[in-house]
Amino acid sequence: MRVLLTTSFPIPGEYDGTAMLPIKILRALRPRGVDVVVAYLRARPPWQWKSRITDFEGTPVYEIPAWSWATGAGLDRIARERPFDLVHAQHYGGATRALTSCRRRGWPMVYEIHSLLGEEVERARLGRGLVFRWYLAMEQKVLRHAAAIITLGEPVRDVVVREKSVPEDRVSVIYPGIDLAEYEAAGPPAEIPGIGPEHKVIMYVGSIVHPNQGVPILIDALPRVFAAIPEARCVLVGGPAEAGEDYRKRLGEHGGRLVVLTGQTPDRVVALSRRADVLVHSRLACRENYSVQSKIAVYLAAGRPIVATDFGDYRKLLGDTGAGLLTPVESGALADGILRVLRDPELAVRLAAATGPVAREYFAMDRNVDRYLEVYRQAIAAGPR
Repeated sequence: MRVLLTTSFPIPGEYDGTAMLPIKILRALRPRGVDVVVAYLRARPPWQWKSRITDFEGTPVYEIPAWSWATGAGLDRIARERPFDLVHAQHYGGATRALTSCRRRGWPMVYEIHSLLGEEVERARLGRGLVFRWYLAMEQKVLRHAAAIITLGEPVRDVVVREKSVPEDRVSVIYPGIDLAEYEAAGPPAEIPGIGPEHKVIMYVGSIVHPNQGVPILIDALPRVFAAIPEARCVLVGGPAEAGEDYRKRLGEHGGRLVVLTGQTPDRVVALSRRADVLVHSRLACRENYSVQSKIAVYLAAGRPIVATDFGDYRKLLGDTGAGLLTPVESGALADGILRVLRDPELAVRLAAATGPVAREYFAMDRNVDRYLEVYRQAIAAGPR
């Protein structure tokens, strides 16, 4: 089988969930004998008109300028040089850019929805602008053409079926995978500046400014935790640094108990997670959080106790499995949950012990690749709609 992965961002790009997911997919496909090629839109500089081929870990990466996407010449060239059986489009950016070629050539497309389009583009504009309306119209065409849809959460699948009228048998849920070997390998916890062995570490990993992540709820919960447990400290693993300074000011007299670590590599995140006494995700109850992010895969793989707000698939993944303590989306309730875990060693041990089976069942990439391959086979058999 031969697969073309299309994205709107470079590979390897930033170390965030959107960019890392296609990397993890291609790394898992190659040992199964699948030939993978990557193509992405190079929007800058706008006057650049030539395509360019680079290499990522032995995988050809085609950097295609905007005109070549629009005319279809870019994917036509790839099809001549490295023929493929289907296009696996990452996010709405990779899907809308590949649509013209897929419709013209009849190539089956698998559209993987990282998050709902309407929750990301021009979110700050009342009524939304031309960019949003263009993406929305193009995505509707993608949904009509795609041979298969992959979502990162059951609520997103429900939206795609009920609101966007995609047949249910063409929609699958595959959570963002992770290489568990990175976490199963032995290694000491990372040393953190300002954190000693006597401290209880409350840790959050990811963007500290993205609105749907709910980091301000965690910050507002911390004074109550710090007052009850003086040796507690909070470590935010993510950026930007200036947001960390704002959070320290927000904490007032407790600001010195907050540590912000920016620019961490995936290997470093593995070691840092081992130092956490509790991992926290206080995400908001909003449509943008209908998708499950790779953050929770990292949390589960780390094997540490988890406290999270009760929304979307977290009930299935954390609450029903006993792998996490769920709280309402409110700072007081979140503080109570954190304090319960820090004060109750038996509860912490139970939560931590339940994380491994959930990580292996839903997020282990060696299992998820079988799910991808099954979707590919169904998409090739079904063809474009």
